[in-house]
Amino acid sequence: MQISYLAAVLAVVAVTASAYARDIMLVKDGKSEYTIVLSKEASLSEKHAAGELQDFLRQISGAELPIVTEGARLPNKMIVIGDGEARKALGVHIGFDQLGDEGFAIRSAGPNIVIAGGRLRGTLYGVYTFLERLGCRWYTSKVSRIPKMRTIVLPQLDIAQKPAFEYREPFYTDAFDADWAVRNLVNSNSARLDEKRGGKVEYGRFVHTFAELIPPSVYYKDHPEYFSLVDGKRQDGYAQICMSNPDVLRIATEKVMKWIEEKPTAKIFSVSQNDCYLNCQCDKCKAIDEEEGSPSGLLLRFVNAIAEEVEKKYPDKLIDTLAYQWTEKPPRITKPRANVRVRLCPIFACEFHDYTKCEQNAGFVENLRNWAKITNNLYIWHYNTDFPHYLIPFPDLDQIATSIRLYKRTGVKGIFMEGNYSPGGGGFMDELKAYYIAKLLWNPWIDEKAVKEDFLNGYFGKAGKPIGEWLDMLHEKVRKENIHGNIWIGVDGAHLSPEIMQAGERLFDEAERLADNQDVLERVKHARLSLEYVKVARECSQIGAHGTPEQKSDTLKRLESFVKECKADGITNISEGASIDAWFESMAAPLRK
Repeated sequence: MQISYLAAVLAVVAVTASAYARDIMLVKDGKSEYTIVLSKEASLSEKHAAGELQDFLRQISGAELPIVTEGARLPNKMIVIGDGEARKALGVHIGFDQLGDEGFAIRSAGPNIVIAGGRLRGTLYGVYTFLERLGCRWYTSKVSRIPKMRTIVLPQLDIAQKPAFEYREPFYTDAFDADWAVRNLVNSNSARLDEKRGGKVEYGRFVHTFAELIPPSVYYKDHPEYFSLVDGKRQDGYAQICMSNPDVLRIATEKVMKWIEEKPTAKIFSVSQNDCYLNCQCDKCKAIDEEEGSPSGLLLRFVNAIAEEVEKKYPDKLIDTLAYQWTEKPPRITKPRANVRVRLCPIFACEFHDYTKCEQNAGFVENLRNWAKITNNLYIWHYNTDFPHYLIPFPDLDQIATSIRLYKRTGVKGIFMEGNYSPGGGGFMDELKAYYIAKLLWNPWIDEKAVKEDFLNGYFGKAGKPIGEWLDMLHEKVRKENIHGNIWIGVDGAHLSPEIMQAGERLFDEAERLADNQDVLERVKHARLSLEYVKVARECSQIGAHGTPEQKSDTLKRLESFVKECKADGITNISEGASIDAWFESMAAPLRK
């Protein structure tokens, strides 16, 4: 009798398990029996998530799934969005306390699906991840891949994710687009993310704020002692401040408090050095620098004092500063407070190699590890473009992947990846880099080669293969020949050898032949501008210095044609802070002589 009862129980369990293991027929022949169910407490971003899910499922399959708010009677087949009574009724467990604001879970219960996570952004991120599983991609703000299939069949689902970093910012012009940013799971300060898209990690003041905290135009005349003493003279204009001066601390603290009052929605306020050297050498500042073993000690004492006062009134706000140039080395004594974020900047690094395997980067790696010993809230300001030459081929994709993994292993909490942020964008592979970085910032252990290949195929179609081959050649050259490259490398860089340039010409010719429509052809031609830039810049330099009048005239025409093409593509800047018109004039001047 006991054996028969046990057999019966096992039989029921087996049948139930079999039923639950069946595939989910979400859409069949363009029609669906499913309803999207929102909880009664759904946040604005969860409501947006439901709308996005409905819209993209319609684009994919033609099926229109209704959206309802949970009530006494639940539909037979549901996609539940967010936490609520519907999720509980299905008995789906989700560890919300482990997911935070941005983590999520996607779980099935029989024929039903639950997508739920942090109400701020987590559930919304879960919906986009679900759509990615169906094949959706958002490569740029203008180029997406939405698959077409009249029938959608899914396996049983059990997915849980949370971001590797609390702050994720690919700093590229196109990445500022709100839909691109949220669909690629980045919470960038610079992205135009609103409340329905879950908001963002918002800075009240972003960087290099000393000049705003203590403006020389306001204080220097009557109080030169507020500013840095360098070679026996107090500095007027754009320099640094005297951080050991108590009046400077008082004024700066009051200013930060005012910033917070003026922008209460912001989370982080930067108290950070100006973008120059000229740090104070007065006796008191110098003594602290020597005691700490680095000027970063005095900076941290100053920042910590402000952060302590801020915490008393605004315990939810954070103060940000830099470990940059003269403050890159961590201090011997002072540690950042819990409400302080230090952004470490590898400004002098070689960007062509894995940081841990490049002799030029040993000092930075040591600083990174030593900062991580004194704070659990380290941020990174990483560089991923050539700032004097936005268009120059810059083979740093391998390094970007290894660096993001290094940062994660070291305990970094947030990463800002600075690329070409000019109004027109359009630097070397900016579109690929923004997408690639977004994926790695969410999950550093993702297969970066697969991400790159997916982008190239999705964005360039068949033309992506030769472009990918050229990118691989560039990266292989700097690896095999140990060619170094920093963020100021010029067009005469050793990685741009004659064989690389010739291979680029051949492979881009092939890419243009393989482009299967006009839009793709235009994308290929835009990517090819990087090769053209190197050729034109080199020719202008050579002919401008040594050419005949006829050669100068011909080169000037080629320069004019190149600039016209760039402008037609929307490019506004060739370098950081300098317009394409200014670059043209600098190149054209020797050709006109």
